Amino acid sequence: MNPYVSATLAMCVIVILSLIATAYMAMYFNKRAKADLQSAMAPLANIIEGELDLEDAFVKGRFDGHIAEGRMATSIIGAGRVFHTSIIDGAGGEKWAYYAVPPKSAGDTVALTFESENRDLEPRLAESLKPLVEPFSSRTGWTRIEYDPAPGYVRITRPMRTRRDIPSLEEFTLQLKTVVSAADLNRAVQHPEP
Repeated sequence: MNPYVSATLAMCVIVILSLIATAYMAMYFNKRAKADLQSAMAPLANIIEGELDLEDAFVKGRFDGHIAEGRMATSIIGAGRVFHTSIIDGAGGEKWAYYAVPPKSAGDTVALTFESENRDLEPRLAESLKPLVEPFSSRTGWTRIEYDPAPGYVRITRPMRTRRDIPSLEEFTLQLKTVVSAADLNRAVQHPEP
């Protein structure tokens, strides 16, 4: 047999074996990632007595009378992932966002920022939101609480250091309670009872 044909056939066999090994590894790691996601998010689905979607990495159900959701997402602020915890509360009114960024060095204070197109909201809402983000100040990374009347949600967003950085049961429960409190506060400020 011609040595060039032999070498070509040997290279083809090597390429085919490499493709099979790569496909097997991809399938194995995909199954493992889904198993890890299942074990981390199934308890969260139980808290809200809802469903778990492994394909889109979210849980959806009900909490304290609200439709609630926990979702992994790609961050719109730079690279990385975030975890959104939200409830539906279509109170109407104006959109706002409240940020808490931890200090860069010891002794500094947490940087708090309130954003809204309606300047009248900040004096009525920002001080009341401060105690809601306080429990998250000692944790790594920033915290964002926002209200958007278009989809009708109040949402807290926290960064994820790794894809396994899904909130614990206690953390997820705290986030749910925080967004419910923020929704009540938003409703009281934007639509006060006569």
